[in-house]
Amino acid sequence: MDNKTKKLYCYVDETGQDAGSNVFIVVAVIVISNVDVARERLQELEAETCIGKIKWHKSNYKYRVKFMEDFLRGNNKDLHIYFLKTEKPVFYYLPTVEILQRAIADNNTSNIQAIVCIDGLDKFSGKKYTNALRTKTLKVKLAKGVRDESEALIRLADRWAGCIRMALSGNDDCKTLMARAEKKDILKEV
Repeated sequence: MDNKTKKLYCYVDETGQDAGSNVFIVVAVIVISNVDVARERLQELEAETCIGKIKWHKSNYKYRVKFMEDFLRGNNKDLHIYFLKTEKPVFYYLPTVEILQRAIADNNTSNIQAIVCIDGLDKFSGKKYTNALRTKTLKVKLAKGVRDESEALIRLADRWAGCIRMALSGNDDCKTLMARAEKKDILKEV
């Protein structure tokens, strides 16, 4: 077996603290193969479904559902999507660290080093996350901030966070999408 360290990429977004919901949801997308191939595949899907680079809450409902349906039809075995829901108010840092610890540990094998990308994270907070995640069993290279406008995998996390929140609010389309994703072993609650 190759002793070379492999990289695991983790992209994180959350639903925020808006007053319209009593639940805070954090989503982590784990990429367990070539991150560039996964990113390109998502960018092509964004173009094909006409959703583009628009965040979940700003996009047209029809395009939201079409993107998620087509995503679930595709071969996404190299992606694992985890979510954690907690009642608000909550200090966002704690559930974010918790989902990262669980998602990375669930995919951690020997010689894996995680690179964590969190939507909108500043450099100082990135250092705090990196230190919080480094343990004897988790090898985290760094946690850094990225913007969803420039990263398809963060947009995927954003879309799943929005879909999950709508499902929990009773939206039947989103409930169906969640059930399909869980059945395909793509989506997992931690």
